[in-house]
Amino acid sequence: MTQTFPLILSPPLLLATDGSSSARMAQGLIRLIAESLRTQLGEPLDLNPANERLPLLTVVTVQPRISNQARRFSKKVSKEIPESQPAQAKEPIPSAGSAVALSDVEQTTAPLTAEAFAKLIKQDFPEDFPLALQVRQGRPATEILNCARTIQAGLIAVGHRGIGGMRELLLGSVSTAIARYAPCSVLVARSHSDHPAPVSLRHVLLVVDNSSATQQALAVIYQLVGAGIHQLTLLHVQPPLNVSYLVSPFVARSSSRQLNQSLQDAQREQGEAILQRALTAIVIPSLEVQTRLRIGDPGPTICQVATDLDTNLIILGSDPARRSLLSPLQAMRVPHRPRPESNNISILRNTRLSVTEDYVIHYAPCPVLLCRTNGSEQRMPFENETGS
Repeated sequence: MTQTFPLILSPPLLLATDGSSSARMAQGLIRLIAESLRTQLGEPLDLNPANERLPLLTVVTVQPRISNQARRFSKKVSKEIPESQPAQAKEPIPSAGSAVALSDVEQTTAPLTAEAFAKLIKQDFPEDFPLALQVRQGRPATEILNCARTIQAGLIAVGHRGIGGMRELLLGSVSTAIARYAPCSVLVARSHSDHPAPVSLRHVLLVVDNSSATQQALAVIYQLVGAGIHQLTLLHVQPPLNVSYLVSPFVARSSSRQLNQSLQDAQREQGEAILQRALTAIVIPSLEVQTRLRIGDPGPTICQVATDLDTNLIILGSDPARRSLLSPLQAMRVPHRPRPESNNISILRNTRLSVTEDYVIHYAPCPVLLCRTNGSEQRMPFENETGS
């Protein structure tokens, strides 16, 4: 029996890299996803409504744009350094206000050259793989999002190394900015070692709830089966619930043990119903599926379950239109240029991560995939061997 489901991770795909270990992990993961899509969709891929052939994967790296003031300062320092000093002391000094302020970590290595960039990418892909390389200059998050808008990417893969401390609180990070503003799905990979192990998608943790975004995450599973998924864990997390949680702001605290137990039983039944619906939606005979129901704070609970089960990927459904960063007055203003009827939502509409998504991105022990639909109505067939 042939089933069809929405194509959430729709091509073309976009990989943003800076040569770090986290970026190399993202590169390995998107290679698995791209090869799976290439096999399932077949070739040639008509990715552009204008019938222009676009590559399946676009890889971009962003180099810092050095200001004129920094160039003049660098030349002045070079002239003042005696010739007897080592040559490496005369290297240009990068601008302190451009890409350094938005990088995930402090810049300790030079930006990738075009030759090193091409060598780094093509060593993981066969020669006939349809990919394109782009080298841009400017702010990393801005240039990556602009590139995604230009090619209408269905997935952005990026590495996350984390700044940590007050610097990330004030400046943010490239991966967090992309996850916050991207209108399409985002894959955030973090490597805890300078030499990451070979990537794999053998065990996937899928977080489900009662929202429509869960349906997008379930559809992604069908797309990733060809990428090597063997085991799938469905996780539903509910916050703690008792009588005091409900009525303590209004009345005195009551110690009704029977009422607390009734509320917890009703909450458990609701969670089991959500898991059962998700389990019914996954009809893949070759996939080993198990369910987990947990009570607690969603973010830390998801990370703890992923650590205990040693999962290779966490999948979260994400609503790209959750909240707008526009103020109420700006939202009421009439735009100077009316938007076309076919696309009422801007491709770079401001969005925000939920508290759970933000926590998981920063503290998950494995890569995280935020599933968002980019408005594409493409559907993908899937052959079900059961014939039911």
